[in-house]
Amino acid sequence: MRKVVYIVIALIFGGVFNAINVPAGWLLGALLCGIIWSFTIDKIIFSKGYFSIVLAIVGTNIGFTVVLEQFVTYQALILPLLLSILLTIVFGIILGRLFHRWSGLDANTAFFCCLPGGASEVIAVSEEYGADQRIVAAFHTTRITLFVLAIPFVAGLISNGRNDLAVSQPSMSVSGGTLLVVCVMVVALISSRIGKYIPFPGAVIFVSIALGFAAHTFIVPNETMPSIIPGLAQGLMGAILGMRFDRETFHELRRIGKVSALTLFLYFVASFLLALLFFGLTPTSFSESMLGIVPAGAAEMAATALSLNLDSTMVATLQMLRVLCLFAALPFLIKWFAKPIKQESQ
Repeated sequence: MRKVVYIVIALIFGGVFNAINVPAGWLLGALLCGIIWSFTIDKIIFSKGYFSIVLAIVGTNIGFTVVLEQFVTYQALILPLLLSILLTIVFGIILGRLFHRWSGLDANTAFFCCLPGGASEVIAVSEEYGADQRIVAAFHTTRITLFVLAIPFVAGLISNGRNDLAVSQPSMSVSGGTLLVVCVMVVALISSRIGKYIPFPGAVIFVSIALGFAAHTFIVPNETMPSIIPGLAQGLMGAILGMRFDRETFHELRRIGKVSALTLFLYFVASFLLALLFFGLTPTSFSESMLGIVPAGAAEMAATALSLNLDSTMVATLQMLRVLCLFAALPFLIKWFAKPIKQESQ
């Protein structure tokens, strides 16, 4: 019951933010509600399965917007994307060294804090190398929260604050709307189930985009997705993400001191500059470049693009390619730059 009450309140926050035209209002409103709730009331734990279903709902909504012809234009983005990934890795390693020197943390903890891979994978592996997993988790949680708070707002302002949830929607019959909701939920449940058996990060959102596209093409080809459905999905995602940034996370960063804030700021600036580079090398808009390049989570950035009426398919594709490349490089990065535990203990 406690979770239901929280979710309802978080969605109300998201709805209010959307109503007053805050960029990505559903996501940001629910996210802020979660942060406030975790600091002032209590911490609510959501299972991995619940988040997987929310990811699948977001992916299904993106699938309804897919136009196959768009993928032809994405070929021109591959080389700039690979360059941005390489620079992201290089900067993460350099920043990890600086963080180690400035903070006094052991080298492995600082390294894993600044490693720009998938947060859950980096956190899980960090403990095997003697890193302080609490600090690594706190740093990555704060990084993602900061990016999800700031990037949608900046992208919304650059895009003149327009989002698809403020655009008038075509009328829909009760039967058509019911069929659409049922279709989205069935596709999301199937996608989350299939995603469990695919061994790479973010599999759920890729599967749900593909199945969402298939459902829209063959099952409900004449139906248009009402804005409330992606809006609620973004609100649910924001509610989960906001709850992850709690007092324990704040205290871990505060224990390190001001250097943690400086490191996060440099991380943000570097990501912004990489997005600017990608924008200069490709025909994409700066908002789409930023959402596609910054290391802030594929689902979160794709959901933001969807809410701002940008190319969410491209953003999801760029983010997932980034995650997959970093995931593939993670074992080599650890082998080359993480120090053996015995060396750390001497």
